[in-house]
Amino acid sequence: MIPKKLAFLFAAVLLLGLTGASGTRPSTNTAPDADPAPIANAAPAAEVAPLAAPTPAPPAAPQPAAAPAPAVVVPAAPQPASAPASAVVVPKDGSVKVLDTTAAITDPNWFRQAYAEGFRLYVMHSTVWGTCTPWQQTQAQLKMALDAGLKIAVYTRDASCWENGIKAAGPYMSQLQFFALDIEPGGSLVTRAMVDGVRSLGVRPVIYSGSGMWPGLMGNSTAFSDVPLWDTDTSNLNYAGWTADYLAPAPVQYGGWNTAGTMRVGIQQKFEHTLNGINVDLNSFDAGFLK
Repeated sequence: MIPKKLAFLFAAVLLLGLTGASGTRPSTNTAPDADPAPIANAAPAAEVAPLAAPTPAPPAAPQPAAAPAPAVVVPAAPQPASAPASAVVVPKDGSVKVLDTTAAITDPNWFRQAYAEGFRLYVMHSTVWGTCTPWQQTQAQLKMALDAGLKIAVYTRDASCWENGIKAAGPYMSQLQFFALDIEPGGSLVTRAMVDGVRSLGVRPVIYSGSGMWPGLMGNSTAFSDVPLWDTDTSNLNYAGWTADYLAPAPVQYGGWNTAGTMRVGIQQKFEHTLNGINVDLNSFDAGFLK
């Protein structure tokens, strides 16, 4: 048997089950719409900071313009001073008038006149003729020639007199353009000792000869072609119209000379010309040979 209180409790439970606590019983076939589950501990969405306005770059400091590179100034080559109006300018590759003589000359004006007529070199016989004795006139005549503006050189008819021929010039030895070893009939034949001897005294040796003399006297030897040649080829020059030209008459080859590399430096062109009362021989020399 059910107690009274228990019966009342049983009836209440049964009634509750039939009606539900809140009204109509939901359909057993329909699942309730579930609210979305919250994301546990989810961090709030990050706020995106607005982009900062770009800070304008400070204007670049103005740079000074690069200084122009200094101009390189090339000094002009010095120009030679103009020659005085009275001077005769001779191109290096030209020819000059030359005189040689054995004569005694005592008048300084004779040398000045020779210079005025275009002569630039005076060659004299410096020993007593026929000997190796220095001639007492030598130094006085060399001085007068130098004073007049002429260059100087000496020779001896006998080539073996070369030493005294040079020493006869005394204080003017250093100004000699050359000593000529004269190789022609009646004189000595040239030797290498003579050539070297002239050079040992500080003077340039030159050989005087010609195509009509050297081949017969020296067997046309080419052993001395290293020595400058003073050639000879005379003709009847008209002095009034004479122009110096050391290549006229045309050079003839002999003794190894008068080739492209051994061209003569001078040519005797006329014997026994009377120049203002003095007998001289007329010559043309290469101006570039003279110092």
